[in-house]
Order: sequence, then C-alpha cells, then structure tokens
Amino acid sequence: YEREAFPVKKELFRRLFAALDGVREPAVAEVGMGSFPNALYYKNREGLDIIGVDPNDRMEGYARDGAARAGLLAKNSLRIVHGVSEALPLADASVDAVVCTLTLCSVIDPAKSVAEIRRVLKPGGKFLFWEHVLSQTDSALAREQVRLTPVQVKRADGCHLDRRTGDIIYAGGFQKVDLEYMELKNFGFLNPTVCGIATA
Repeated sequence: YEREAFPVKKELFRRLFAALDGVREPAVAEVGMGSFPNALYYKNREGLDIIGVDPNDRMEGYARDGAARAGLLAKNSLRIVHGVSEALPLADASVDAVVCTLTLCSVIDPAKSVAEIRRVLKPGGKFLFWEHVLSQTDSALAREQVRLTPVQVKRADGCHLDRRTGDIIYAGGFQKVDLEYMELKNFGFLNPTVCGIATA
C-alpha cells in the first residue's frame, strides 16, 4: 500500500514542509501516529518539534524505532503522548501543522476529530490528510463498502470502509481545502482515497 501511495504522499509532505519554511522550530502533531509509518517523509528535515498522539501506548517503541530508522532523532525532537483524536491533549492554536493519515477511518467521531485538529492549529496552520473513503465513481463498489463496513469495523480495529471523510474536512471550518480524490489500483475497498492539505 505505502509503495503505491509513496509518490503522492511524498509530494504532499514536500508541500507541507515548504509551507513551514521560515517557521522557527515548527510543531507538527501526528494524530494517530501508530508505528510512525510517515517517518520516511520527514527525512532530511531539521528543527521540528514532532508530537505523536496515539491511544495505544504500546506503539511508542515502534514509533521511536521508525523515527530512528529515518534519522529524525538527531536533529528533531519527538514527544509521544497518549490521546484520542476527539480530545487532543494539545492547547488551542498550539501547532503549526497536523498530519493525519489512515486514521479518520477508525475514529469514533470523525467530525469531532477534524474539529479538534482545527482547534489545535495556529491560524494559517496546515492539516495534511490521507484517508481511504467511500467510492465516488463506482456505485457497485460503494454498495459493497457499505455492506461490509460492519464486518470491517470488528475485524480491523474500528476501520470504516464507507466514510465520506472529504465532506467532513470541507465542512471543518478551514480557510482553504486542497483536496484530491484518487483511486489506488490494487487494494480493493481501500482504493478510493482523499488526500490533500487544508489551511486553518
């Protein structure tokens, strides 16, 4: 999955970090950090204050290993805190960017999660997102996604196949939303994807 997503995600992160150029020690919150699979997109960055938020404390070791493998720990700070996306343990307007990838599919309340992301971003802050969603182009696939979501939720730690996360982000009160709907090729129900950057 990550191999196919890599070129587009790499460009999104390039755009994100270009927007942070000139910000001294930018604070970047990774919501739903997990094992920190996005660490490779932070390579060659310096002076970041990275704050990982995850409800599963057992992921911290994996996240730190991922950061170390990407060479992030020598020139950036990394804090990992326990928290859920619906109640982020961060102050209002306290971070320059939020990264949230393949997380809003499995949270309890995606609209509340997006509102929290908006709350913690500084004015003009950036929200980078990448989420699989309900198909917008294939009604038969969309029907199957809806039908199979209850099974998927039980089997895959709360993951929903039928969310319209793009609509939730558009309704999230951002100044600007740069969103692309795309379809990956080899991942069945996970092919339909929205990704982009929103500006607080």
